[in-house]
Amino acid sequence: MFAFPLVGLRVLAVVALALLAACGEGGRGFDAVTDRGADLQGVADPGYVCPLAGNELQVAEIDSTLLMDEAELGMWQQRMVELGPRLTGSPALDAWHDQLAAELEWMGLEVERENVPVTWWDHREWSLDMLDGESPEPITLSSYYPYSGFTPDAGVTAEIVDIGKGLPQDFILNDVAGKIVFLEVDLLPLTLALFYATASYVHDPDLNTTPLTDYTRMSLSILTPQLSILPPEQTTALEMAEMQGAVGAVISLQGSADNVAGQYSPFHAGPGDHHVPAVYVDRETGDALKQRLNGQQATLRLLVEESVNPGMTDIIATLPGQSDEVVIVNTHTDGTSSAEENGTIGVLSMARYFSSLPLKCRQRTFVFVLTPGHFQGSVDDTTRFIRNHPDIIARAVGSVTPEHLGQAEWLDDANGFHPSGLPEPGVFYGSYAPAVQGMMAQAVMAEDLRRVIVSRPIGPIYFGVGSPLNQNGVPNAGYLTGPNTLYSWASNQHLDKMDYARMAAEIRTTTRVAATMDGASRTALCIGMTPPLSLGVPSGELGPCYSTVLGLREEAEEAPSAIGGAGD
Repeated sequence: MFAFPLVGLRVLAVVALALLAACGEGGRGFDAVTDRGADLQGVADPGYVCPLAGNELQVAEIDSTLLMDEAELGMWQQRMVELGPRLTGSPALDAWHDQLAAELEWMGLEVERENVPVTWWDHREWSLDMLDGESPEPITLSSYYPYSGFTPDAGVTAEIVDIGKGLPQDFILNDVAGKIVFLEVDLLPLTLALFYATASYVHDPDLNTTPLTDYTRMSLSILTPQLSILPPEQTTALEMAEMQGAVGAVISLQGSADNVAGQYSPFHAGPGDHHVPAVYVDRETGDALKQRLNGQQATLRLLVEESVNPGMTDIIATLPGQSDEVVIVNTHTDGTSSAEENGTIGVLSMARYFSSLPLKCRQRTFVFVLTPGHFQGSVDDTTRFIRNHPDIIARAVGSVTPEHLGQAEWLDDANGFHPSGLPEPGVFYGSYAPAVQGMMAQAVMAEDLRRVIVSRPIGPIYFGVGSPLNQNGVPNAGYLTGPNTLYSWASNQHLDKMDYARMAAEIRTTTRVAATMDGASRTALCIGMTPPLSLGVPSGELGPCYSTVLGLREEAEEAPSAIGGAGD
């Protein structure tokens, strides 16, 4: 029989308890859901000292031990990816919503799930066969153009014609009626000047990021004239193809086979938006195909199955604070890659953080909002939440929106598709309010989150699902990246390209901003917000900050002159 000193027994007991806790945590997060309720409504120790609260002048401190660590982030990331692409309306997204809602309920939050009926397409099969030989020759395809259209089971057989870049004049100058068009889409030769133009701060102590740094990205294919999600859509390639009578399209994307594979771009369309079935090839495959086009026939197949999902939901989880003023933490849930949309995991981690704090450490109520619809424009996402919850919006003093976290930079150049060894540049978009710009910059500095640009809006808008909150008068800080693989479902959704240390740092940064908004004055957060009159927001429907700002202006106009007094 072995004898252990008392201290040794204590150590063994602590280790055993830790192992049991770890097993319980894993079981809860990935197998079963338990009701923790009040336990997560505050750190158990009543003597817990709250992290230093922030305000409009100083960024908050945080207790990072209350956030998910890198290992748990990796576990959640793996589970999300294992569901498959989480397309708007799909069973995979339903399953992801169930897990997200269960986790928020386990934290003790009040969770509401609001119905969002969705009609969606499952793109089941796609192929292209050239018919210029003795037997059909299959061409290797990279992906399909989502919601571009569909073909009969046998496909459409027609002459395939090269129309160059697929710009409006190319369709007008070529006879494409009844034909399959072949066109080339070049990525925009952008640099980080795209973001520096509106930057208020850049955190780059290593000096490896400048306005001249190349930012050619597959994720920005949605801004090319042929695939643009911006108006006027009537000039995009598919719209022109339909107007000119084409029956199909083959699009050669500028990029290597590894980079073009699985691209779900553009991501915003829905059933019935287009009527010209289209597929993608990488540029090398496209160049070879282009050389043989001279009146040849081809068969294009793109088969879809339409389904109606009546049970898709928004998830709205409320954590009470000491007042009914609200800080919103939101992101969208649908996506196709390990990046798109793992902001949901960031929201979970932030919800755990704030729900683990005692009530005395939360000045305001936190509302965590997870919405589908980003990958099907007609469904909306954040805009739907704003429309459905004017009561929450009226009480909101600020909002934080994490998206596309933990991305290592991969470049596609003469050396192929390869890692650069650096993190993907991040952009922290925020409202014009100087307090918001300042707290984002301070949070980035506090966490030493490198290669990050803190930016103002581009006019009234910016990239990301936080933009509608900003447009509607809720100060917003939206963090996101735009890697080449952002929309790609290929290669296990590029899970191997995740950087969990970076992801943890990004979540710490967004948590600092949310905690700072919790302590900042509403007036300070609103100063600098300008009502978006160009957007046609009706009088009387201005968001909370715009009402505050206009109220301050009216008070200033009604006040007596500091020089002349009331009688002058």
